[in-house]
Amino acid sequence: MEPILEKVGSYITSDNIALLSVIITVLIFLITRHAELRYKKHDDKKVQYLKLIDLMKQTLSTPKKDEKDQGILSEETRKLFFDTGAALFLYGSKRIYHQYLLFREFTTNPLIKQCKYYKDSIVMFIMADILMTMRKEVGLSYFNSIKNYEALAFFINDISSNPIAKENAMDAKFRIKMVRFELAMIDRTHFIFVKQIFTSFIKPIFAGIFIIFKYLLVIPCGYLLAKLFPRLAQKSQHNETESK
Repeated sequence: MEPILEKVGSYITSDNIALLSVIITVLIFLITRHAELRYKKHDDKKVQYLKLIDLMKQTLSTPKKDEKDQGILSEETRKLFFDTGAALFLYGSKRIYHQYLLFREFTTNPLIKQCKYYKDSIVMFIMADILMTMRKEVGLSYFNSIKNYEALAFFINDISSNPIAKENAMDAKFRIKMVRFELAMIDRTHFIFVKQIFTSFIKPIFAGIFIIFKYLLVIPCGYLLAKLFPRLAQKSQHNETESK
């Protein structure tokens, strides 16, 4: 035991203590800085989420358009969607951004309404899911969560204790899943996944081979032929000039 204590004591020097204090100071600074940045992001996120709430409020308060005007947005609405989407893209989480895209599709895309499972009331429950996600991301724990129909109770009367409203919430959840599944199947029928693999892996390989073949074989051979047969090169250049 004593040799071990003596070995440990040999490392306890003034230089090592000073080095350890510097390391601890740097670690405390980094941890504090990380906490400050995280708090600032959290604070910025709440500001951007208020923009989304304002967008949803305007969507609810806007009177319904005629069938022929569906999908036609005013300039003010376009700007509001752009500002909100850009803010969520920069500051929002992946989940909230995807929910915003779903909300945008359901409120602006006329093709969504052609789906068998679409209903106008679905939009409210998409908004409820967005509000519930916001609650979790601003700091409320999972155990402090509420039901999606309860998230609508602060602006819709008689919904938190209405069994019919609860059934509508379950039906809306089912319909949203079916609409999203149908959109995914549309992508599959257009071979989006196969095209993505082709453009991401196969097409770059052939394009790269062509570029290598061009600059390492075709162009050097062209220069070599021009050096060996200058008259032929001049004649070819003259013919190209005349054709232009």
